[in-house]
Amino acid sequence: MGHNCRIGKHTAIAGCTGIAGSANIGAHCTIGGAAMILGHLTIADRVNISAGTFVARSIQKPGLYTGIFPVDENGAREKNAATLKQLYTLRERIKALEKKS
Repeated sequence: MGHNCRIGKHTAIAGCTGIAGSANIGAHCTIGGAAMILGHLTIADRVNISAGTFVARSIQKPGLYTGIFPVDENGAREKNAATLKQLYTLRERIKALEKKS
């Protein structure tokens, strides 16, 4: 756990979890083992983070969050991550095109 972190009441953090400095984690949260949370982020109350999840931005809504991405060469990972961000939009476009046919 880094410097200046704040952890809310009744929050459980499993072993091997990394929390960088100045992170604010809400109350009634659970953080699975080997999760990583970057510094200066805010995690809302009642957030559950799965084991091995990498949290790179603040989480504003309660819920279960999982973000595991297989290791790869950096260039390939960046391309895959950019494509993955567009996946839902592409799916909706395909559905709309299929309705037209």
